[in-house]
Amino acid sequence: MLIFMKIIDTFAIVEEHLYSVQYDNQEVDEWQRLFNLWLKDTDYLRSFFEEHKDDLFYGHYKGITIDEAILKTQKEAKKMKQNILNYAKECGQGLDTFSLNTLFKPLDNKDFSNSSYERDKSKRSWLRIYAIRVESNLFVVSGGTIKLTKKMDRPHLEKELEKLELTRNFLIDRDDDLETFELF
Repeated sequence: MLIFMKIIDTFAIVEEHLYSVQYDNQEVDEWQRLFNLWLKDTDYLRSFFEEHKDDLFYGHYKGITIDEAILKTQKEAKKMKQNILNYAKECGQGLDTFSLNTLFKPLDNKDFSNSSYERDKSKRSWLRIYAIRVESNLFVVSGGTIKLTKKMDRPHLEKELEKLELTRNFLIDRDDDLETFELF
């Protein structure tokens, strides 16, 4: 599945540490879009869980109802958002325990390189935020989703992989502009 979108801008969530891209087919950046969906849009959540009810009912989370899944998503999204924001604000204080590097891990659990332009994820329960690590404690959110399966083998998950790669290429193309990162 190829996505036909382009990045039109990046937005600072927490200056010098956490940014988010905005795609040309979206009205807001990915950070804001995800948390609007997860925290406020129960129609979206109900539709998502209806569409993926086989993964919800028969997978790792079997036994949970759609209404329970909605409430769980909202509760976990609130905690996830606050946690990431707190860590992003604290990582400039020189405390290793409050570091975005501890929240974002390589997308592939076998990769521990912590290299520039690495594809990373932050997870809480079934929620995922995907980002590119530009350098230590500097991440650019490319998207996120609800992940109910072990593998990235569903169309909505494959789309997130494509967005990660699109964001990675966007940042690599602007590598010489890292000193003025906030400006693009």
